[in-house]
Amino acid sequence: MRTTSSTVLFFVIAGLCVVGLGSIVVGDFTSRGLAVAGIPIAIITIVYVLYRFPRVELGHQELALINPLLSVRIPWNLVDGFDTHFGLGVRTHEKVYSSWPLAGRGKKMEKDEHGVRRLKDNPNPAVDTVLDRYSGLGDNELSNPRGERTITTRWNLGIIAALVAAVAWAAIGFAALPG
Repeated sequence: MRTTSSTVLFFVIAGLCVVGLGSIVVGDFTSRGLAVAGIPIAIITIVYVLYRFPRVELGHQELALINPLLSVRIPWNLVDGFDTHFGLGVRTHEKVYSSWPLAGRGKKMEKDEHGVRRLKDNPNPAVDTVLDRYSGLGDNELSNPRGERTITTRWNLGIIAALVAAVAWAAIGFAALPG
């Protein structure tokens, strides 16, 4: 699950960067031009990583919080509850793990029955989906008789390496700009 507005934002920014990259390659196909091409490539890479990797996966046995730098897999039986004030936070006996893409319950102005505008809760449907899934779990999904399932945390080294390479290329591109 991810927010719906992120899809539109990703395609708009990626389209602009592709047009910019194409104009750089066509207009200046030299080593300086290829160095400068690192700037839109870095922007595309960063936007893609921020679009694609912050997500929440609801599995049969576990809940996965996939963030760009770190992925956490939490078995359902180790979830003690959720914090939804500032976004989706998963409470366990160890600590609270936060999810980047799912915003918390916001507020919105609505008219009440007397026509007066008041601030009311605006629930996030994606957060509600996680809460509904958790409340609907059966005994077989919550059981862990031998304690085999544990919380696993893994650094996303491939994503981190791609980001470092893209930012380094962009730094070379900024240095190659005529000044």
